[in-house]
Amino acid sequence: MWNGRFFKIFIVLMVVLLLLFLTLFKLYNTTPIEQTAIFNRQMWLTDSLLAESKSADTTSLFEAGWSKVSLIPPFTTPIAIDAHRKGRHFEGIHDSVYVRAFVFKKGNTKVAFISADLLIIPSTVTQLADSMLTQNGFNHSNIYYTATHTHSSIGGWHNSYVGEIFAGKYDARVPEFIAHQIKAVILEAEKKCLPTTIGYAEAGTTKLVYNRLVTDMAHLPDSTGKIDSIVRIIKLQNSVGQTAVIATYSAHNTVYHESLMQLSGDWCGQMMKNIEASGTVDFCSFSAGAVGSHGPYKASDQDEAEAKYMANGVSEAVKNCLDTLGTHAANNLYMIRLPLLLNPPNLKLNKYISLRPWVFHFLFGKEMIYVNYLQLDAIPFIGLPCDFSGEITAELMEEHPAISPFIVTSFNGGYIGYVTHSKHENLNTYETQTMNWFGPGTGNHFKQLIEKMVLRH
Repeated sequence: MWNGRFFKIFIVLMVVLLLLFLTLFKLYNTTPIEQTAIFNRQMWLTDSLLAESKSADTTSLFEAGWSKVSLIPPFTTPIAIDAHRKGRHFEGIHDSVYVRAFVFKKGNTKVAFISADLLIIPSTVTQLADSMLTQNGFNHSNIYYTATHTHSSIGGWHNSYVGEIFAGKYDARVPEFIAHQIKAVILEAEKKCLPTTIGYAEAGTTKLVYNRLVTDMAHLPDSTGKIDSIVRIIKLQNSVGQTAVIATYSAHNTVYHESLMQLSGDWCGQMMKNIEASGTVDFCSFSAGAVGSHGPYKASDQDEAEAKYMANGVSEAVKNCLDTLGTHAANNLYMIRLPLLLNPPNLKLNKYISLRPWVFHFLFGKEMIYVNYLQLDAIPFIGLPCDFSGEITAELMEEHPAISPFIVTSFNGGYIGYVTHSKHENLNTYETQTMNWFGPGTGNHFKQLIEKMVLRH
């Protein structure tokens, strides 16, 4: 009798466990997105929005203004990334953190360009900034967001389970503070707008960036991965002789780690200070480029020495270009916000099983994702909601050597994890497994989107 009862209980438990398993998990979807109807809709939508984009305005003056404000709140917060800091709040300031802004104007068009010393630009911030700035003529359609991706700035800005793992316990005061600072810096930059000329340059680098995915994580030969080692530089000079620069680079801004309990802009914060202190330009801003798979070259095991090495190397590359970089009148300015269409989240637990989308959204939250396209004179800026792989930008440059330069930036106000080169998706690494949330084929999907945007213009 007891054996029969035990058997029935066992069967019931197995059925309950099976139902629970099927509720939480599913088979990993191995169909690349480019083989789905969503991909076709994305390409059609991209073509449609590009076809509606504004033509060159050769009559109106191009104007620009720039400014920065502090990102140090009047209260303490966790530090993002928080995962190894265990919720502790920052204990001081190693070097200050800021939000920097440019406002560009041409005729009836104006665009704000933001770079913040933050891990990412969280959606909780952009939603607030939109509502605060609408009456001033700015919202998501003409604010181009970027971040430096420092791992030692303020946290507490994302109200989801996984968001709190990365940024610490949510504090509603933090996104409100960041949004207020973004509003203040945009309005201050707009007040400073003057007729401005523009120039573009690229600087090749050596021993400043490496492919960490291939070398450190997958332990493969260096030759199996590409590197985007170019510093991309926009120079602006206004009618009273003031100069500013926007620089992007692919090396992760991650010299300082959990041992630092003070706020820091990391190596790129020091790099911007170097450039401004040199007198080469009056104002410097940095935005993380295609940092996925790419790490800062390890020249020292000592954080301070390593940060100095990276800051000096990149600032010298920028300064050497600026000495001879001329500027000219800008003929084009507009921005497109392109909705990003993806398959449902497909977070892989192993090569067979993934989380069901509802579980993913329960843990990670759900937000609008999009691609920002900014045409600044002849230079397309493409802002993506992810850690985007520098391998893909390097490959695009090799495959299309005759096309105009283009600039890819990461962390545009949404976040979908890492987008790596599709050839690496089956590697058992942090970037390709834990942080690959929408694979497979996302890398190819983004590559074809960028090709369409860059080749169209």
